[in-house]
This record gives sequence, C-alpha cells and structure tokens, in this order.
Amino acid sequence: MFQKMYKNKHQWARKIGFGFSPNDDIPLDINAWNIEQLNDEFPSFGLNKVGLWPEEYNFSIKQRLERLDKHITYRNKVQAENIDRQEKNKRVRASKKEADVDKYDVYKLWNSAIYDNDMFKQRLLHFWTNHFTVGGSNGWRNYVIGDLIYNVIYKNLNGSFDDLLYLVTSHPGMLDYLDNQTSIGENSKEAKSLKEEGKIAGLNDNLARELLELHTVSPARKYSETDIRNTAKVLAGWGVFVGDFIEEFNNHKKWKNISGNTKLEEFVLAPYVKGRAEPGKKVVMGKTFPSGPKALRKLTNMLAKDDFTAQHLSKKLAVHFIGENASNGEVKVIYDTWKKSNGDLAAVHRATLKVAQGTKNKKFLWPSTWMFQSIRVSGARFIKENESGGGFGRIQDNGRPAYEPLGILDEIGHNFWASRQPDGYSEKKIDWVSTEHLDRRIRIASRIFRAGPSRSGEEIADLLDFSDRTKLVISKGRGSEEKFIIALCSSDFMEV
Repeated sequence: MFQKMYKNKHQWARKIGFGFSPNDDIPLDINAWNIEQLNDEFPSFGLNKVGLWPEEYNFSIKQRLERLDKHITYRNKVQAENIDRQEKNKRVRASKKEADVDKYDVYKLWNSAIYDNDMFKQRLLHFWTNHFTVGGSNGWRNYVIGDLIYNVIYKNLNGSFDDLLYLVTSHPGMLDYLDNQTSIGENSKEAKSLKEEGKIAGLNDNLARELLELHTVSPARKYSETDIRNTAKVLAGWGVFVGDFIEEFNNHKKWKNISGNTKLEEFVLAPYVKGRAEPGKKVVMGKTFPSGPKALRKLTNMLAKDDFTAQHLSKKLAVHFIGENASNGEVKVIYDTWKKSNGDLAAVHRATLKVAQGTKNKKFLWPSTWMFQSIRVSGARFIKENESGGGFGRIQDNGRPAYEPLGILDEIGHNFWASRQPDGYSEKKIDWVSTEHLDRRIRIASRIFRAGPSRSGEEIADLLDFSDRTKLVISKGRGSEEKFIIALCSSDFMEV
C-alpha cells in the first residue's frame, strides 16, 4: 500500500521516475503501471515525441570506433599537409563534427528522461551509469560512453548482475578509463621484450582496485593488497586506448597474439591481448583462477555472487531511490531479494520499487534528475526542433551549437560524459545544497520558464501537494517567472 505521500500519483512518478507531463496519460491503476515499468517494452521517442528515435543514431561499438578512427586518420593527414594553420583547424573541426557521436548520445539521455514512458528504467539507467562510472577525457572516450550506457547497461537492466558486471568490466570504455590498457603482466611476452630494450613494464591496478572497492564487494569484504594485485594480474592484457583501437587492431604484427579474435567485431567486445597477459594461476580472495581470457569471467562471476556485493549494492539502491535515511529493514528487503534471486536484476529492481512505495523517507534529487523532472512536469518545450529543418535541433536558445545539451549538464554539475572520479556522483544531500549549486538550479529554472511551460509555479505546487508554507512563499513571488523558479527550487520539489 502507498504511504500517504504517495497517494499522489504525480509525486510517486517523481519518486521513481521523472514525473508525469501535462500530455502523459495518468494511469488509473498505479500498481499495474508499476509492473509495466519493468516488464513492458517502450519505444524511444525523438524530439518532443515527434516520431521515434532514429535507428541510424543507435551506433554500435564497432561503428563508434570506426567513426573515431576515420576522424583521427583524416586529422593526421591534414596536419601533415603544407597548408595554412587556420585552414587545417577548419578542416579538422569539420571532420570532428561529422564523426562525433556523443552529441547524439546526450540528446538521447535528455529525450528519454523527458519524453519516454519507461521512466523507472531510465532512473535505473542513471543509477547504474553512475555506479559504473566511465568519465570522459580528451574526447576519444566520449565515443564509447554512450555504448556502455545504452547497449550494455540499459539492455541488461532485467538481466543478471554477473552478466552486467562482466560486460561492463570488459568494455573498451571502462578498460580505457581506468588505464587497464597500460597494465602489462610482469612475466608476459611484451614485458620481457620491453625489458630486453631496457624499458620497464608492469601492472596498473586502477581497474582491479575499483572492481573490488566500488563495483562489487566494497572494503567491508576486507580483501588484501595481494588480492588487488592478483586481480590486476587477471585483468592484465585487457584493453586498448580508445583512440588507437582500429589502428592497433590493423597492425597485425603487433597484435599477432590476439587470442581467438580474428575479426574487429569480436575484438571490440573482448579486447584481450595475449602477449600482454600475465601467465600462470592467480589467487583472489582464496579462489584460484587460470591464465587466459576466460579467467576474467570467472572472477566477475565470483565477485557478483559474493554476499558483500549483495549488501553493498542493496544499500546503494536503497539510498538512491529511498534516501540517505533508508532503514536497515528497507535495505534488507532488497538484499533478501538479491540473495534469493541470485542477483537477478529484474527481481532486485522490483523489490526496490516495492520498498520505495512504502517508505516515509525523502530523497534529495540529483541535479540532472531535478532538471529533467522540472522540464517534464512543467511541460516546457525545452528541447525543440531545428528551425532550419533536419538534424536534432537545439536547446531553446537559437543559434547555440548542437553541443549545448552537454554544456547544460556541465553547467548544472551533473554530466555523465564529464571527467570525474571513479566513485561517481555523490548521493548525499550535503554535497548538492551549497549556494553555488542552488544558484545553478535557479539559472536552469529560469531557462525552463523561458521555454514556455504549460504549468505555472502555482499549478505545480497544487499538483504535487506542496506545503501551505511553500505555497505562501510562491504566492509572494514578483511575477510568473519568479513564482515558477521558487516552485522548482523549493525543498518540496527538490526532495521527494
């Protein structure tokens, strides 16, 4: 049964999703709607629900790497030509604009949150994208972050955690982000060859450390530095610099030791280089793993099934959807389901939904979650079609570049494509309530108002059952814009 605060369907849709827009059909049976959120297949819309998301922009990982390689090859060719620097820069910029995929990925993130009907899945997508953080860098990694988000995480939201963990860990983006492509087994063929040349090669334990500390068992498992080092040995040989992927693959002499991979399609899904791998057996947390690429899947399976992983992730899910004050009992419902289902994510997510449905706790919303809810609930046409026709269009301000959605996520301080620490964005309210962060929300709320919302600040307050105190403050606002901003930046809206 719903607690009192969730008798309001609009509030419930905000608790686990992004809220109902003025154009959404409000479900008569909210419990049936809850089940549909996880079980049904929903279309991904284009701009303002004008048609479906173009299939041609659902890039595969192979297509992404090929586009990047084409741009890099062209850039190198242009830079070697004897032409004016200004002309070089112009050509390189045009090539990059043609090759880039992240602008489409970011638009899809916006569109899905604002217009799609699978809002609980979209919120889960954001949670797991943050859990498995892969930040951008010099721009090359941004070519593959969208693949991790849409083709790995989203497609496996109803699958098993052990499958998801392996697919994420072996993904080119994760391997690049945590520098595993620089990790070379100390007894590998390449290490020995480098040693003969007077060079030093060794293990990089970044991915090994985060795999244990952040992605699975957490430090509560009390694993040792030896376990981290041996995990790094299992991972040695996995990974290639994203920007060098195609070129290195095509360099047959260097990659003649690629184990069992003769096609690019196969290699990008399991970028393992035998010549860099550490030979011999490795022991991690008391279990022995063989040499070779299959050891990684055995390792991730072990970690996925560890009781400490179930504890760690059950708590994270509870905090994300229920709030920092999620009780031990609420966490236990998710944990018990995790253990009983052996990490079946569909069952775990249903348990999370059930617990959120009965909680009295409130969650302070992430900046991007707040922004997408503000746009959706208010009915603002914040994303609009390109007035010149074709393309994806622009964010409200005419004449701004098509990269503006990425810039707005940067402005609000919550961009999944940004360079950041491996532990992802904080779930703690205290980290998002500074004067600076509130000022950012005020600026975004003002822009949303200028995008022509169909609900006023007063209407939003009534719709979401704001407190009388908050409604009074809104009523004292000087004009409709100020009232709108007060409503969106009130604690009644920022916490749910």
